[in-house]
Amino acid sequence: MFLFNISFLLTLLGTVRNEVLDWPTYTCNVEQYYNPISLTCSTLETGYLEENGAFSCSASYIFGYTESNIANSLQSTCSRCTGLQPVASEFNTECVSCPGSVDSASGACVCGENQILVETENDGTQKSTPLCVSCASGYRASGQDEFGTPRKCIKCEYSDCSCTYNAGYCFPDGYAFTDSSTYISELVDGFKSKLLRDNLKGVGTLCETNIDSDRNNITACQILTNLCALTLLDESTPASKTSCSWLKEITAPQIQANGNLHYRPGWVERVPWQFYDYTISGGRFRDNEEVLQEEIPQFYTFQKGVNSSALDIRVISYTLHGAVRQITPLTDQLSLCAEPYLLFGTTLRHTCSFTVADLQTRDTMFHELYLHAGEGLVPIPVYVVNEADTDSQVNDWTLTRRYFLVDNNIGISIHSQPHINHQEANHTSNSTGVEIKEPQDVEEPQFIRYASHIHLSVTIKKGDDGNIIVPLLRVTYQDVRLTELDAEVETELRVTYTQEGDRLNRHLGIAVAVMGAFGFLYASKIVDDYLLFVKLSDGSYT
Repeated sequence: MFLFNISFLLTLLGTVRNEVLDWPTYTCNVEQYYNPISLTCSTLETGYLEENGAFSCSASYIFGYTESNIANSLQSTCSRCTGLQPVASEFNTECVSCPGSVDSASGACVCGENQILVETENDGTQKSTPLCVSCASGYRASGQDEFGTPRKCIKCEYSDCSCTYNAGYCFPDGYAFTDSSTYISELVDGFKSKLLRDNLKGVGTLCETNIDSDRNNITACQILTNLCALTLLDESTPASKTSCSWLKEITAPQIQANGNLHYRPGWVERVPWQFYDYTISGGRFRDNEEVLQEEIPQFYTFQKGVNSSALDIRVISYTLHGAVRQITPLTDQLSLCAEPYLLFGTTLRHTCSFTVADLQTRDTMFHELYLHAGEGLVPIPVYVVNEADTDSQVNDWTLTRRYFLVDNNIGISIHSQPHINHQEANHTSNSTGVEIKEPQDVEEPQFIRYASHIHLSVTIKKGDDGNIIVPLLRVTYQDVRLTELDAEVETELRVTYTQEGDRLNRHLGIAVAVMGAFGFLYASKIVDDYLLFVKLSDGSYT
């Protein structure tokens, strides 16, 4: 019998085929961790924490060694702290008392508002009794450890330390934020997105502020554009600003008395172009029909092996936090499971299935497409099908620039519940041994949003089989609940080619009407000459 070492086999395949083969991924339960050796979920022992393959002890356990059953070897342990010393020291080396309260979830020692936990002397030795120390005026508690316990006082951004945090920035208390809405999901009643609550006011304000100077925060404008894409261009909350309405307000031109458009100085260089509501060049409005009739300055051919026999599409990608990646040729940015087949005239249809758990592991990335034609790049407009009524006219669509394939951020909800601390015997407590504090926000992932249908359509110019007008990318999104991680969802990618005005179909109809059966056969021959072959997902042609 011939036996293979699987790691050697994967290495060999990767060398021969010049590609990397990934291990399968698993979503483990809270009390489990993923074991990359056995490729399974293993049970996490009590008192242990695991992150990216590294183990540590939880906040109420100390780290140590015991003699192993194997000769001359030691075994690491996490031992629970109890009684008058219920928590572990900062580095989990010894059990210590807690001058505050013990958090029931993490087991960490919690001090009061604007206080830090001090466990060591100036020389680094452990204090016999840890202290909760209040930060001085003008300073605030910060430097949280892995359990969220503040360890140092830092100088406040504002003299009175009164500030409101949003999008990671400290705004002075009382700052006149523009009212902004959280996103309401049709899938989950009463849903509000934590991502929008924690970021929308901040990034909108920072993007709009100093828009005409170099002090403008370009990253904030990138994030605002991403939030707009995540909410599927939602502008349905008239009482307050959504990410999209805010972005439109920043970039919208004013119509002057002479009819010309006046744009806010600086936005072109500092705010991403997201909507086709207006055009910068020429200073005039263009409707969607005019945008979608733009001719591409390049002639394409059905002859294989030449540069103009394929669509050369480039993509710029962005992270959720606004980081821009280098422009690259289009590969897997149109589908979660397949690369598009862009040979000119070749129609593609590809479907595949994923589990909800697999979608949950995907990173959220945003993309903008450009067709490389002639000496430049032509932007490819995106139409989010969810955004408009199915019977709406082309000019009623909202054409946009940025899209994504999967997102597991917008679907994390926020709701309040009482903060309960189960007190240890040595701490003050009521008759039930439970202290109820102010309500705290609880995060709860509820759904994932993904692109269920993506359709890239290319129209060949009327009367000229080598020229095309600007392609259009149609994207349909769907939300799926996280209650069943093993449930499967399907995605579809289509690339189609049509002739402007359905010229072939009209010619066929005229021929049948005029020439009868002979005309039908003749017209069919004409159609056959024009028909574009279809490449099926299994690689065959018909």
